[in-house]
Amino acid sequence: MKIRQKNNLSSILFIFLFFGIAFSVSAQKTNKKKPVNQDKRLKDKSLNIPDYDSKPLHYGFILGMHYGTFRIDYSDYFAKNSDTTIALLPQRTFSNFAVGMIIDLPMGEEFNFRFTPTVGLYEYSVTHKVLERSTGKYIDTAVPIESVFFDFPILIKYKSLRRNNNRLYMVGGLVPSIKVGGRKQRNNEEAFGMEDYNLEITYGLGWDHYFSFFKFAPEIRFSHGIANMNLRNQSIYYKNIERLTTHKISLLFHFE
Repeated sequence: MKIRQKNNLSSILFIFLFFGIAFSVSAQKTNKKKPVNQDKRLKDKSLNIPDYDSKPLHYGFILGMHYGTFRIDYSDYFAKNSDTTIALLPQRTFSNFAVGMIIDLPMGEEFNFRFTPTVGLYEYSVTHKVLERSTGKYIDTAVPIESVFFDFPILIKYKSLRRNNNRLYMVGGLVPSIKVGGRKQRNNEEAFGMEDYNLEITYGLGWDHYFSFFKFAPEIRFSHGIANMNLRNQSIYYKNIERLTTHKISLLFHFE
C-alpha cells in the first residue's frame, strides 16, 4: 500500500514538474516574441514617443564629420626603376564634413533597412617626397586633395531591446560613391588625384535616444575602401601607385 502511495506521489510530482517546465518555457518564448511596443513599460507616461518603432517608415537627416586617410600600395615600377624620385605619404585629416537624409524601413523588432544618401566634402592630404639629385636630399611638400562625393550607404541596422528611452544598435553595409566635378583633375596629366567612383565597406555602433518629439542617435562608423581610387591619368603618380584606397572614421549625428 505504501509502495503504491509513493508511486502515486512520484507520478503527481512528475506531472507537476513536467507542466511547470513546459509553462516556464512557453512563457519565455512568449516574452521573447512579444514586440517591445506592447511591453507594459511602454505605457508609462515617462516614456517618449512609445509608438515610434511601430511606424512602417521613418525619415530624418544626418550631420557628420570624418577622419580620413589613404592607404597606398606602391607598384613594381616604383620599386625597380632608379629614375623614380617621387614617393607619396598619406596624412590623416579631420577637415571632412557630410550632410544627408535618412530613409529607414523597420524589418521586425530587431532589424531595420536604412538608405542614407549623403553629400560629403572630403579633403585628403598627402606629402610628396621628391629626391633632389644634386644634393641627395628629399624635399617634402604637403598637398591637399579636395573632392565632393555623393555617398549612397545601403545599411542593415541591428538594435537591442528598448530600455526606457534608450536603445543600442550596430549597423553595417556598403557605400557606393560618385565624385562631383572631377573632370579638371582627370584631364591634368601632372596632377595627383582620385577616380570618380568609390566603394566602401562600413560598420559601426550607435545609441538611439528618444526625446519627446524626435529620436537622436550619435554613431561612430568605420569605412574601408575596396575600390582602387588611383587616378588613371598616365602621370608619374599613377605609375608609382599600384593601389589607392580610402579609410575613414566617422562621427555621425542622426535626427529622426
